[in-house]
Amino acid sequence: MRSKMRSTGTTGARQTWPAALLLAAVLTPLRAAPPQPRPPGDVNEVRESLQNLMIASMKKALELTRDQQVEVIPQVEQVFEERERYARQRREALHLLQAKLLEESVPEKDYRDQVIRLDDLERAHHDRELRLRAEIDRSLNPRQRAQLRVFVPRFRREMQMRIDEARTAQPRRNAPPRPAPPPNPQEWDTDDEEF
Repeated sequence: MRSKMRSTGTTGARQTWPAALLLAAVLTPLRAAPPQPRPPGDVNEVRESLQNLMIASMKKALELTRDQQVEVIPQVEQVFEERERYARQRREALHLLQAKLLEESVPEKDYRDQVIRLDDLERAHHDRELRLRAEIDRSLNPRQRAQLRVFVPRFRREMQMRIDEARTAQPRRNAPPRPAPPPNPQEWDTDDEEF
């Protein structure tokens, strides 16, 4: 698909490239510097752009009818919202756990409670995602379900390649070129490669 986009010069390539550049421009300085508070608007704008791009690409790849779009798109947006909610809660729980690990003489029960909370969050997230995926699947025919399973990991790989290309294309001021760092798991916030 990548070579097809380059050779034909489709609008899809023109739409994905700015989003990838924007994501790379936001993430590159954050990965190079020590972690600092970042403006939530920038990351949220990039995330929203990528989500919109993914939805537009998915509609085309799955050849969704208008009726299917009305059902599926809100469900896909719910998946995104669920992942963001889970990521936020997980970060908070991990932050509390890390703080406990830095303290001295913490009762074992506190560690146990924090680990149970993390496990419960993960289990609840997994259950919600499975329910949302089942709802999406009910709106799709069998071929579209199969296409969706292939589309999501392919889309992520293409976006990651574009981000990596954008990073290597941007000259760094007064710094030797470095290999691109691995993707930040908090940006994707899923171990799962499909919906």
